[in-house]
Amino acid sequence: MKSYRLILPILAVALITYFFLNQPQQQNEPVTYDFDLIIANANLFDGSGNAPVKADIGIKDEMVLAIGDLKQNTGKESIEAEGLSVSPGFIDLHSHADRKVLEIPQVPNMLQQGITTMLGGNCGGSPSNIGEFLAQADKVKLGPNLAVLIGHNTVRKEVMGTENRLASEDEIAAMEALVGQSMKDGAYGLSTGLKYVPGTYSNTEEVVSLAKISAQHNGIYTSHMREEGLGLLEAVKETIEIGQQAVIPVHISHHKAVGLPMWGKSKDSIAMIEAARNAGQDVTLDQYPYTASSTSFAIIFPSWSLAGGNDALVERLSDPETREKIKQAIVHNIKTDRGGGDPARIQVANYPPQPEYNGKTFKDILVERGLELTIDNTAELAIEIQSKGGGQAIYHAMEESDVRYIMQYEYTSIATDGANAQIGKGSPHPRNYGTYPRVLGKYTRDENVLELSDAIRKMTSLPAARMGLTNRGLIKQGYYADLVYLILQL
Repeated sequence: MKSYRLILPILAVALITYFFLNQPQQQNEPVTYDFDLIIANANLFDGSGNAPVKADIGIKDEMVLAIGDLKQNTGKESIEAEGLSVSPGFIDLHSHADRKVLEIPQVPNMLQQGITTMLGGNCGGSPSNIGEFLAQADKVKLGPNLAVLIGHNTVRKEVMGTENRLASEDEIAAMEALVGQSMKDGAYGLSTGLKYVPGTYSNTEEVVSLAKISAQHNGIYTSHMREEGLGLLEAVKETIEIGQQAVIPVHISHHKAVGLPMWGKSKDSIAMIEAARNAGQDVTLDQYPYTASSTSFAIIFPSWSLAGGNDALVERLSDPETREKIKQAIVHNIKTDRGGGDPARIQVANYPPQPEYNGKTFKDILVERGLELTIDNTAELAIEIQSKGGGQAIYHAMEESDVRYIMQYEYTSIATDGANAQIGKGSPHPRNYGTYPRVLGKYTRDENVLELSDAIRKMTSLPAARMGLTNRGLIKQGYYADLVYLILQL
């Protein structure tokens, strides 16, 4: 058992800029201070993975100016950090907070986890006009720092809608132009969501052509891969090949092994990633620390049935023969993929037509209706929900041993895959509130899956390196003072 105790499950975030207050002076002569803020006697985790040291931190003009014994120095403000630990602010490589950040700019559910920098535009979905979005974001008072990727699905919809076909040469050229402009406007790279419409209709060649544009602008390639269930290993292979052909750094999003047949396969997928790294390729990944995923109800429908949008799906369902094909594909997915083979493993997170279902599992709903707990009835319920517009679900379809194995891999960053959750609205996945505290509490303090210094590295310097940040992710002289207080007892 570790020798420290996590006192508070939610981290207190200190964005240092909050302390830069002008203090009225009573003297005739202005007082000159060495620092704007001194944090004294902190147990300092610098983010590198090294053991903590006892030190003071001197901050001036939002930067760390000095680390060490600063007892003889003065500061406009000071914080006595005896009994507290301080680390760099957490960097979330997989955020969807960009979707509502203009409405909820403080993103309190992320700040309360200790997140000071977010990378949005993941899973192929992003603002369509990156330049305009960043200009708008610059006008609101953001909580965490924010960077965005340009989404492949967003770009494909702009050019082709949601058509189920390969792109023509002219369409690929149009998509390349959009990616190129987005990169010039400030995008960090290209993201794909190859499990989702319309990205699922693309081939590898299309993605490579767009990834090459990102590479030309020193961007990265991140991917919600084509499959995370039965086709997991083939999807990892495709992702690595895209990186090789485009000559671009690759980052695998929310890595997992979904569905009973794939439990334990994380060892194979990590082995593939490690082999690529050993061959000289830059491949990394991120993970949230739960055995449940969260996405739309549409994820368990066959991709061909979703072409053209939900109205087109409803029209297809009106044909008995087509409806049966769709249903059997859903039955297959429930048995082998997100459904986990059990109606109790599918949970409603947010269903606007019937909010009383929020938080209930498909088993709960079937029992309320007096129906048998069969996969067939589970599929019928999924069809009903999606036909009425769908919503967000939580799928309990992963194995704990895979979560632990992926977490321990050297190049796995911790990330939320979360958005701007609002208390009292829906029943969102707990990753929206508890990703970082869960890693520090359950997996580090309680179960020794990670050492504390390494857990912090996976939240700070490792994701900073993936983003190419050279002034965040470490507590180091000349770095921005994005800091988090960890209330720990050592």
